[in-house]
Amino acid sequence: MLAVVSLGMGINDNGFIRGLVGPLVNRKVGNKNYLQSRPHRVKQTDDTKRAGKDFGNVSRAGALIRMCFGEIHQGLHDGQMGNRLNRQIYRAIKTNLDSDKGSRTLSNSILDRLVNFQFNENCHMQDYFFIDPAVSMNKKKDLKISFPEFDIKRALVLPGKCNAVVFKFHAFSLDFDEFELTEIKGVEWEYDVKYKENVIPAKNLTIKCNDFVGSSIFVGFTMLYLEKGSYRSNVLNEIDFNPASILAAFQLM
Repeated sequence: MLAVVSLGMGINDNGFIRGLVGPLVNRKVGNKNYLQSRPHRVKQTDDTKRAGKDFGNVSRAGALIRMCFGEIHQGLHDGQMGNRLNRQIYRAIKTNLDSDKGSRTLSNSILDRLVNFQFNENCHMQDYFFIDPAVSMNKKKDLKISFPEFDIKRALVLPGKCNAVVFKFHAFSLDFDEFELTEIKGVEWEYDVKYKENVIPAKNLTIKCNDFVGSSIFVGFTMLYLEKGSYRSNVLNEIDFNPASILAAFQLM
């Protein structure tokens, strides 16, 4: 016959103790009896709660940026990209001195701390493109991306079979208080490596942003490597050959 005897909050189950006895939790697993310390509830301080809210804002901001620049990184990023981006966002929101801890977002933060973020840590833009497009914003809120004249053979690292390159930019307006985004414009500049001269003339691209005053403007940049044939073009980008970055960021006042 099964003998069950109560021992306070513990139970003597035919020679095995189950349940709570003082500060210990007793568990029967197979034919063995295990004793564990009773878990204690950790009381969060107000400061810990505020820090948690900041980390929540960081995580949502990171998800927003990753989503809006999907066409830039194409999913060809390193496995730690999300964590790396969140760490950089946290560094940026700490510059928001107008908001109290627990309510800080990227609004009113120094966005330059996110410029040059690489979506693929193993494929840094500076290792594949040896000039930096200049980015500026004029009084009319026109965003201008300027390339100097450059020699394509000296300025670019190209994969095999590549006979054309596309310089691709994507601009978004981001509201980090409401966690909303609006696409402003995507612009591209394609250049046939195989059929044109090596020296590429200076080039300017413009994105009008005057409808987005009061928001944060982010510009992503990548290069698409093409193998163009008679009937179709193959994109040669892959996980080990996909430079993509945040080229510029502005608080549009």
